[in-house]
Amino acid sequence: MRQLYLLLAAALALAASIVDPRWAVPAYVTPGGAFNITLDAPTAVKSVALAAPGVEKPLELSFNASGAVITARVPADVPPGLYDLVINGGEIYEPKAVWVGNVTGPLRIIQLTDIHVGVELDMASIYRLTHAALYASSSPYDVVFLTGDLADVGGQPWQYALLVRYTSTITKPIFAVPGNHDHAGDDPLNNYRRYVGPPYWYRVVGPYLIIGLDSGHDGYLTEEQVKFYGDVLRRYPDKVKIVLIHHPPFYIRDAYVAEIYRGPQDIDRLSRDPTGRRNYYIVYTSYLYNRPTYERFLNLTIRYRVALVMAGHVHPGNSTVVINGTYFVTTRTLGGSVDTSHGFRTYVVYPDGRVQINPETLTYKNYAVVAQGAKAAQIYADSDLLPGTIAIDLPGQYQGLKALNGTAQLVEAKKHPLAKYTRYYISTAGKPIWIAIGDYAPAPTLSVEKIMPRSPTPGDVVTVTIKAEDPNVGIPFLTVDGKKILASYPGEQPVYQYRFRYDKPTTLQIQAPGGQPTTVQIGQTTQPPTTTPTPTPTPTATPTPSPTPSKTPTPTPTTPPPTTPTATSPTPTPTPTRTPTPTAAPAPAPFPTEAAVLIAIAAVGAALLAALAKTGKKKAETGGTRVYGER
Repeated sequence: MRQLYLLLAAALALAASIVDPRWAVPAYVTPGGAFNITLDAPTAVKSVALAAPGVEKPLELSFNASGAVITARVPADVPPGLYDLVINGGEIYEPKAVWVGNVTGPLRIIQLTDIHVGVELDMASIYRLTHAALYASSSPYDVVFLTGDLADVGGQPWQYALLVRYTSTITKPIFAVPGNHDHAGDDPLNNYRRYVGPPYWYRVVGPYLIIGLDSGHDGYLTEEQVKFYGDVLRRYPDKVKIVLIHHPPFYIRDAYVAEIYRGPQDIDRLSRDPTGRRNYYIVYTSYLYNRPTYERFLNLTIRYRVALVMAGHVHPGNSTVVINGTYFVTTRTLGGSVDTSHGFRTYVVYPDGRVQINPETLTYKNYAVVAQGAKAAQIYADSDLLPGTIAIDLPGQYQGLKALNGTAQLVEAKKHPLAKYTRYYISTAGKPIWIAIGDYAPAPTLSVEKIMPRSPTPGDVVTVTIKAEDPNVGIPFLTVDGKKILASYPGEQPVYQYRFRYDKPTTLQIQAPGGQPTTVQIGQTTQPPTTTPTPTPTPTATPTPSPTPSKTPTPTPTTPPPTTPTATSPTPTPTPTRTPTPTAAPAPAPFPTEAAVLIAIAAVGAALLAALAKTGKKKAETGGTRVYGER
């Protein structure tokens, strides 16, 4: 029985994982404070610790466990920072799940929304996310808020795997809520819960109450969430309140509007444009599908004087609506489709409730690539926005730094006590930024997987699909005929696709950094027109094409053979009359021997046809045609 119990306990320990806190909803705790950990199943807990870059060894915490809930206490001397949660020596692990801090002043926020991992526009959305991650880590912000549509299709787990891979480079605490695309193909949010965290939540961060809500697939709140929202507001009435939600409760594009809300009766008024120019105003109509919950949400928001409600969903963004002093702000997409530019927004919220809303930062073509291998990682960033010193978390513990463009210097490398990742601070100069961290020993391999269409005709758009790998240092990009191309992500593994309009047969030269070029032929080349396949009985380059044409002794093609079909003399009198002309000598120069032979054959053929015509005429005169008509 004892052995059975031990086996069951081991199975539970292996099966358990952390439900809360997660990397996208970290617990906030002050030094000396306590926080709760919820597991998805009861387990035997032997140890709870915190680990982070720059800390020599995991920091053991005192704890109490009851079923699937653990209450852990942080020592008073723990340095502020973002920590990984380590249970039972790493059997249960969640990165960046505990934020130890002492926030008392302004909260500096960067909001990224509508990342849409999996979308391919002029580039994969991954590269805009990577750029924003570098910007957020390297700039003076306290927290990063992600307001939904993290994946383009929530039913595709690989999109969340990529999201986690690239958001893990961020060095700041992250708080996230889902959007309607996260519900797409996965309305229960199973993938979101597995890879990201709970869909709605709250955190108390010093003087601030941060609440995350899920507006669902169709853009409105459920009864359960409105009840949760009211309970949290009543519990912390004196905190400065910030709400994250995907669908904007109020929206008007490219405008700043201030209005008054006296109660539910004003919803109809705020749905009609007072100028009459539009058939809508500031109420976002999806919330009217469940109007009772919308009314209660607005009543609670106004009653408890929420300072800021930030949203996304509407890709052009750029909307600020002030209702009774509450700011409802919508920000443009970071990675989805948009008619102008992608971007993000920053804020400063103060302990007295004041809100500073900065204009959207437009990213346009700014992007960054992080490629990783066993020996080194590469960072390539084409950006006008990144500061001179960048910060990034990368798996492993690379040693060394090499600037592949411009200049770079390693400022600091903080190692993780469990060797999970290292935090690098690097000063750079030059554009684009291109650096290798570690032992830069590229060993790329390339293979052309597909060419479509296989036999292009002029005007076709040809797509060349290339697979490229470098186990040592990764591959940040390829060049095709000197043009840089970035990878596409039809799945978790990248492929490269080069498209061009086909005009004529061409040879492409494809190369990965540090590798040898590979050439690919597109379209079939044709043989030169002089290499005719016409068979001749005398393939040698002799001027006498056949032993039989005794009737055409003319030595050059300049004498018309049909005019002298019976001439037998090798030196007829017409020939000298043409030879003295000064143009006769260079005549063979522009015509190769093969052409002269063809002309001679044509002349012989013409003479034979003339002879046959005369013979046919004689047969016709002697009744020869009657022979062909007999049966």
